[in-house]
Formats: sequence, C-alpha cells, structure tokens
Amino acid sequence: MSSFAIRSTPLAFACLLLAACGGDDGASGSASATGTATDGSTGTTVTASATGSGTGPTTEGSASATGTTATTSATSTGTATASGTAGSDTGTAGSDTGTAGSDTGTGGTGGSTGTTGGATAGTQGGSTGGASTGGTTGGSLPCGTIPVTYRDFKPDHVDFGCHYGANMEYPGLVLSALGVDQKPQYNPNPPPPPAGWSGTATQITSAASFSEWYNTTPGVNMEIAGTITLTEIMPGLWSFSSNSFYPLTDMGFGNNVDPNWAGNTYPDRNGSFTTEIHVQFVYQPGQTFTFTGDDDVWVFIDGQLALDLGGMHPQRSGTIDLDTLGLTPGVIYDMDVFHAERCESGSNFRIDTSIACFTPQ
Repeated sequence: MSSFAIRSTPLAFACLLLAACGGDDGASGSASATGTATDGSTGTTVTASATGSGTGPTTEGSASATGTTATTSATSTGTATASGTAGSDTGTAGSDTGTAGSDTGTGGTGGSTGTTGGATAGTQGGSTGGASTGGTTGGSLPCGTIPVTYRDFKPDHVDFGCHYGANMEYPGLVLSALGVDQKPQYNPNPPPPPAGWSGTATQITSAASFSEWYNTTPGVNMEIAGTITLTEIMPGLWSFSSNSFYPLTDMGFGNNVDPNWAGNTYPDRNGSFTTEIHVQFVYQPGQTFTFTGDDDVWVFIDGQLALDLGGMHPQRSGTIDLDTLGLTPGVIYDMDVFHAERCESGSNFRIDTSIACFTPQ
C-alpha cells in the first residue's frame, strides 16, 4: 500500500533571432536565415527559419519579419539571424524567442544605423511545450504515500462492535476473485474453519451486511479520505506500522461513546471502520508484501486473492511471495487491499514490503 510518483524532465527552450533592414530613397532589402537546434536527449536536429524584408523612403525605413520557433526537449537551443541592407540605411530587427510551456513568443525592436531608417520585428507564433512524466498514472503523490478510503461505522452495526470474535483468521469468507466493481465478494458457502480455530461460527452476518463494508451507504457509514505513508526502514524495505491504528478518531460518527454489542464504550477513539486501497506497482522478481494486524485483511493482486486474514481476530500476520503468483517481470499489476477494524478494544496495522513504489490506480 504506497503511492504515486510523477517525475518531470527539465523544460527545454529554443530561440529564434529575426533581423530585417530598411533603406533610404525607396530602396528595399531582404534577407533570410536558418538555424538549427539539437535535442540533448535524443540527438534530433530541429531547424528554425526566418525571413525579413524592408522598404523605406528617404526619410523613413521600415521592415517586417516573420519566423517560426523550434520546440525541442531537454536543454537544446537553436538560433537564426537575418539581416539585409537597402540603400544607405540599415535597420536590424529584434529577436523572437519562444519558450517551451508558453503560448506566446516575444518580439523586440530594431535600431537604425542610418540617418533615419529603422525597423521593427514582431513574432509569428510562439513555441509550446510541457514537462514529460514518468510512471503510469496521473497524480502527484510521492511513491511512499498512498491514498486510502476509510468508511466509518457505528459500533452497533451487525458486523462491528465486537459482535463476533475468534482466536485466529478464518480464510474463505470472501471469494477468490474481485467483483466487477473491484470489491471483495461475499462467499455464501465458506469452507470449515482451519484447524485450531475457535470462535463464533458466523463471522459475517450476510451478503447484504457485507456489501456495506466497502460501499458508501448513507446512514450506515461515512466515507473519509486519507493517506498512509511508507518509510524505508532499511535498504530495500518499506514499512508503515501502528499499534494504535484509529485514523478516524474525532471524525465521522464520532468516537464510540455509545455501547457496542459487548456493552463497552470507547470515548477516546473511533474504532469501527474499514480501509480500502487501490494501487499499482511494477513487478520485479524477489518482491514480497507482508501485513500484520487485525481484524480482517484481504489483499488481491491482479484481481486474485493473494492474502486472506479474514475474520475478527487478534493481531495476525501473512506474507505474499510475489514470485509464486506467475507474474511477468516489468509488467504493471493492480494491488487491492481491504481491511476492517471491527472491535474497538485494539487496532494494529502494519505493512512491510520490498516493493519500492506504488501508484494509485
């Protein structure tokens, strides 16, 4: 469960200098020139061109110039100059500069080296550009920060408030594939509990009650956005850990001042909620993902159940060895994580993973 990364390469720019001249006694002059710019990252050469012309009587000279700017990437630049002489008077046009990322170019004015001649130059169009991006999805969160959707429940919901309990996880409460809505699907025929398990036989009341866990339902739950940040605790291992995981304290329906099914109140915390995460990552051999906590946790990779710690239970741990899932190195895969805190008395939530970067789906 981590975030998104977008990296921008430096904006490049290209410049085009335009010059034109006007002369005395009705004479005219014109000139043209081209310049080239080399893209520092690809080696591609971009050509810019400019033409200028000028006419003027004895007492006045004028000129116009047109040109186009070249847009390159990285740090390349291109320059073109043009000048001409008409009669005995020369005027030089100013410069035309287009900068990547803008919609306009800028024009300058030319001076006169003759008695009365002068020239001005305007721009024709400006260059446009933008930063290139890395990664596969939009967004601006760094790799270690992932968006989370929480849903707050009241402690008297039929599946929350310490209503059920067991000494360990109960695999098989959900189907092995995500639904078309990217939510876990209730299993109407779960397998028998694993050996050594003890607890209440029913861990989820019904398909109808379970459908409310990860779907916003007015009057039943309240959706609240948040984030979780992973930190590199040693080279190649990123982690988030909390042994008092109550992110919705003083939020949503408020702290649990009303009694739960066990008759207990927790006015200092809000401990009936679910956590939903949808991220992507690039698979590389050797990656692992470990979750430790309570209560229910289901982790799906590429739409298939990869870690099943379902049920209301004390802190439990499970690890996914991604090399066993038949994934292709270098390919982007979805990871979908669903968690529920159903008993306010304690809440643990820990992720440890060698996956260096997650981005939102």
